[in-house]
Amino acid sequence: MRKIFLFIFIVAILTMAIPAMAVSPAGKRYINQIVGGGSSSFRRAAQSMYHTEFTERAALDVLAEKLLQSYNKTKRMGVDSIAWGCKALGQSRDIRYKNVLAAIAQKAENRKVKKYAKQSLKKMPKGKAKKPYKKGSINLKAMRKKMSKGQSAVKSSKSKSKKNRRSLSVVSKGMSREEVSDLLGEPTSTSTRVTGKAFNPFYYGSDNARLTYYYKGKGRVLFSQRSSYSNVWRVMEVELDSSEPGYP
Repeated sequence: MRKIFLFIFIVAILTMAIPAMAVSPAGKRYINQIVGGGSSSFRRAAQSMYHTEFTERAALDVLAEKLLQSYNKTKRMGVDSIAWGCKALGQSRDIRYKNVLAAIAQKAENRKVKKYAKQSLKKMPKGKAKKPYKKGSINLKAMRKKMSKGQSAVKSSKSKSKKNRRSLSVVSKGMSREEVSDLLGEPTSTSTRVTGKAFNPFYYGSDNARLTYYYKGKGRVLFSQRSSYSNVWRVMEVELDSSEPGYP
């Protein structure tokens, strides 16, 4: 009888490693980046979650756990990575993570981390969450062990067929071109063009150029350049079109 209870206990502990709710292909990618990557991967995941206004709790839980374990380890994680993580949680406006940001805002040793935690906390709704996130709810160690064996930390939603996972419907506004290529594969062809802003010598903002990914039989993904001084492109529009020939 003791062996049975021990087995059930071990299984329960191990299942803490995987969020119980469905995970989209994008959410799965973020979780793998947060769990299996270093500080730069964590930062890129947090930035994309922020820009896409990501709200899936399965991935946000993993982000929250990583933040709670790392917000005072800035030498290893990097201040920018932690700051972007706070911004991503705040952008979700999910009251479940209000206590996470409050803890960081109160106990963070780094001024910048504390600053962004406070700013992100202001975006949260008033009141208290019925089920606030609790540290330790996600077993990151077990998830990393799973990834070390060449497996994904989580599985995508079973309701998503292989065909649907490869459709343009998995792309969200604000995603980077790297994310789109990772989710959909390389496009059939691409095209670029400059906008009118590029001819203004006093303009230093975004959207100086546009990039289009053409996917034959699926549609088009339009990107906008974030800055003329960087090679960062983010999705501004997705056009589903089954008659797309794949070339401009």
